[in-house]
Amino acid sequence: MGTPLSRRRVLVALATGVGAVGGAGLLSACTGSPGPVIPTATPSTAPDPLLAVLTEREALVAQYDLAGRQQPDLAPRLLPLRDQTEEQVVALRLALALPEPSSEATSRARTSSAVPVEPPVTLEGLRSSVRATATSAAAVCETTTVERAPFVGSLAAAASCHDLLLR
Repeated sequence: MGTPLSRRRVLVALATGVGAVGGAGLLSACTGSPGPVIPTATPSTAPDPLLAVLTEREALVAQYDLAGRQQPDLAPRLLPLRDQTEEQVVALRLALALPEPSSEATSRARTSSAVPVEPPVTLEGLRSSVRATATSAAAVCETTTVERAPFVGSLAAAASCHDLLLR
């Protein structure tokens, strides 16, 4: 006859994962339920935090487009940053399993106009927007899943680099 299991041994075994199936049975016996306790996941109704990052990046692409049209001399400098931001938008849409935007929505964003300003003001406006995207991506990175953290962190890092390049 073996030695009886003490409460401490049972808890240690459960904590270390030994006898996990038996542990579920023991837990169900403690709760009075007829079978093992099976956790149920409730679907989250909160919007995915990456949606906010996506929205910011899409707005930033539109801002780069507008700045390039208003300041043709800045266009060669802004185009690589705009293209990288557009690539990030595509990657975010893939991560969120979203379809590509309609060409109608894209053309509507490109036809918006604003009063032209001097190049330094344009660059400062872009830098401000880029810093905001870096800050929000860094905040999402701190709270996102382990699988998404490298991706979101790279978005924050890219935005910080764009901020430096816009100086």
